[in-house]
Amino acid sequence: MSTSDLYQSFNELRNTAVSNFIEPEVIADASNSISQIIGILMDRNSYDIFVPLSGKVASLNIRDFLGIRNITSANPATVGKIIPTLNSYSRIAEAARLMSLYRLRALPLVEKNEIIGQISAKRIVRAIRDTMLVSHIPKTSTSDIMTPSPIVISQTDKISSAKTIMKRRRIDHLPVLQGHRLAGMLTSKHIIEIMLRSERIGRKSLGIDEIQDRLDIAISGIADKNVITSNTDDTLRSVVDLIVSQDSTYCVIEAIDEVQGIITYRDIITLLGEKVEEEIPIFLIGLPDDPLDAELAKSKFANLVKLLKKIYPDIEQARCRLKIRDIQGARKRYEVDANIISTHRVTSYVNVGWDLAKMFDQMSDSLKKRMAHRVTQRQRESRYSTRPAP
Repeated sequence: MSTSDLYQSFNELRNTAVSNFIEPEVIADASNSISQIIGILMDRNSYDIFVPLSGKVASLNIRDFLGIRNITSANPATVGKIIPTLNSYSRIAEAARLMSLYRLRALPLVEKNEIIGQISAKRIVRAIRDTMLVSHIPKTSTSDIMTPSPIVISQTDKISSAKTIMKRRRIDHLPVLQGHRLAGMLTSKHIIEIMLRSERIGRKSLGIDEIQDRLDIAISGIADKNVITSNTDDTLRSVVDLIVSQDSTYCVIEAIDEVQGIITYRDIITLLGEKVEEEIPIFLIGLPDDPLDAELAKSKFANLVKLLKKIYPDIEQARCRLKIRDIQGARKRYEVDANIISTHRVTSYVNVGWDLAKMFDQMSDSLKKRMAHRVTQRQRESRYSTRPAP
């Protein structure tokens, strides 16, 4: 099945009202301490929590807490961020776009200034799995949506190193290696459990009372050894089904015992991204709230892909994902993550900045240079391989 067919199979789900997938909300009071909020998250086995604030809603998640030095004394108001809300008539496509843009796993549903429930990435992923089973999509490859060459860490590294990587790169999963082989998985939740006070985490404190001392432990001491994995030859449907059936938030993709990529909730939700009608499939997820910025992103990326396709005909599809890295007043700092997929390889590009137009221009310059270099290199290799023997 082609990527376009795969996209079409989710049209009904995109247009479904979020009220069909409403779940009980996970909320905290503005007066709660960070340690109390983390306790609620752990008890509810949740990643995001909402705090009502004078007609608005702030969101806090597990990764937000990684940058806090003192969990017991930090103020939630300085950690949380104001987020958009949904109503009962909002569509799943809108929920997926906002989750990707704001890097969330849940969004609140609000009616008459009251939170009446939430829609979660976990529930959307389950709906995607169900749609794939009904639509019979067996041949789509995991490489179509996986994040290739994920950041990894050694099992001998310290937890503090993993904490720094997750905080800086804004990720929640780190495959743990022993040599070149996959040996475990470390998540942001594992680190938060270690950062909690000893009486909260019990035996997981390992007999160490100071947080910094706990963070100096080797990663092998807390990493999950039962890693959810799949092979590059497996179908996307089987991987999504595995994630849902195992109640996992990820699946590591391997080939010949080496890590090739990772698929998380965020990757799966990109299947609900907006498609730009062009000669080849172009998909965007996490478009900005501002219509002008959204149209700028679509047109800039579509024009770039059309130009690259004329120069490099082997391009088969292109994907672009936008995420908010920071908000200062009315200004937003974006991360743009693009993948140009050809018959030979996937060319990836990541950039962070405040000016979307400038960022897409920089992407254009970089991708054209890199792909030109690779084409030239292939041509040289071809000449060398066909040169007659003396």
